Formats: sequence, structure tokens, C-alpha cells
Amino acid sequence: MSAKHIDIGQTIKFYRKKQGLTQEQVAENSGLSVKYISLLENGSAKNISIQKLSDIADALDVDLATLLTNDKPQFSDNSTPYTELLFLKLQNLPTEKSEEFSKIFLDLFRSLENFSQK
Repeated sequence: MSAKHIDIGQTIKFYRKKQGLTQEQVAENSGLSVKYISLLENGSAKNISIQKLSDIADALDVDLATLLTNDKPQFSDNSTPYTELLFLKLQNLPTEKSEEFSKIFLDLFRSLENFSQK
């Protein structure tokens, strides 16, 4: 059985957005540079020390082990930060509320589609 590849940068980005933090805030809270956080998230920085990863985990208020798992939704390469944030917000709501808001959004989309067809 082969091991799953973990994209640390995408994992950091996922939890940063889930917490509603900017790269600047993560950099400040972890003691790392904004450029380094950006390079990690974009996949340009390939190696990261366990200490730096631990500092980022602390800044994101997650366990180090959480950053080393694949237990998160995978977003497509063309999804926007707003789409991802909306999804994360809905995911973090209780199921009943998430369903309620999803229905409202879908009704709104249907109304907009009907309006644009007139």
C-alpha cells in the first residue's frame, strides 16, 4: 500500500482560511516571514523543518499532527478564496444550519438565473 502524498502548503492554506487568518497574521504569529508562508502555500518551498511546521501549527491553533494528515476537503485549482471560505464556513456550521444556508444560497442562485434569462 502506498503512502498518500501530503501537500503541506495546501494544508496550511486550508487551515489558515478555516481560521479566517491572512498570510500576514500567520507569519506574525509563527515568527516566520510572509514570503515564506506564501512560498509554502504555493508549493515553491519544498522543505520545512519540524520546528517551523510546529510554529505554523501553533499560529493556526491546530495540532502538529493535524497538518500532517489529509483529513480536509480538496479544492480545485480554479476555486477562489471566497468559494473556499464559503465552503469552510458552511462546513463548520451545525448540519441543520448548513442545510438551511445552502438552501437559501441555492434559492438565490435560481432567482439570479431566472432574472438574467428575462
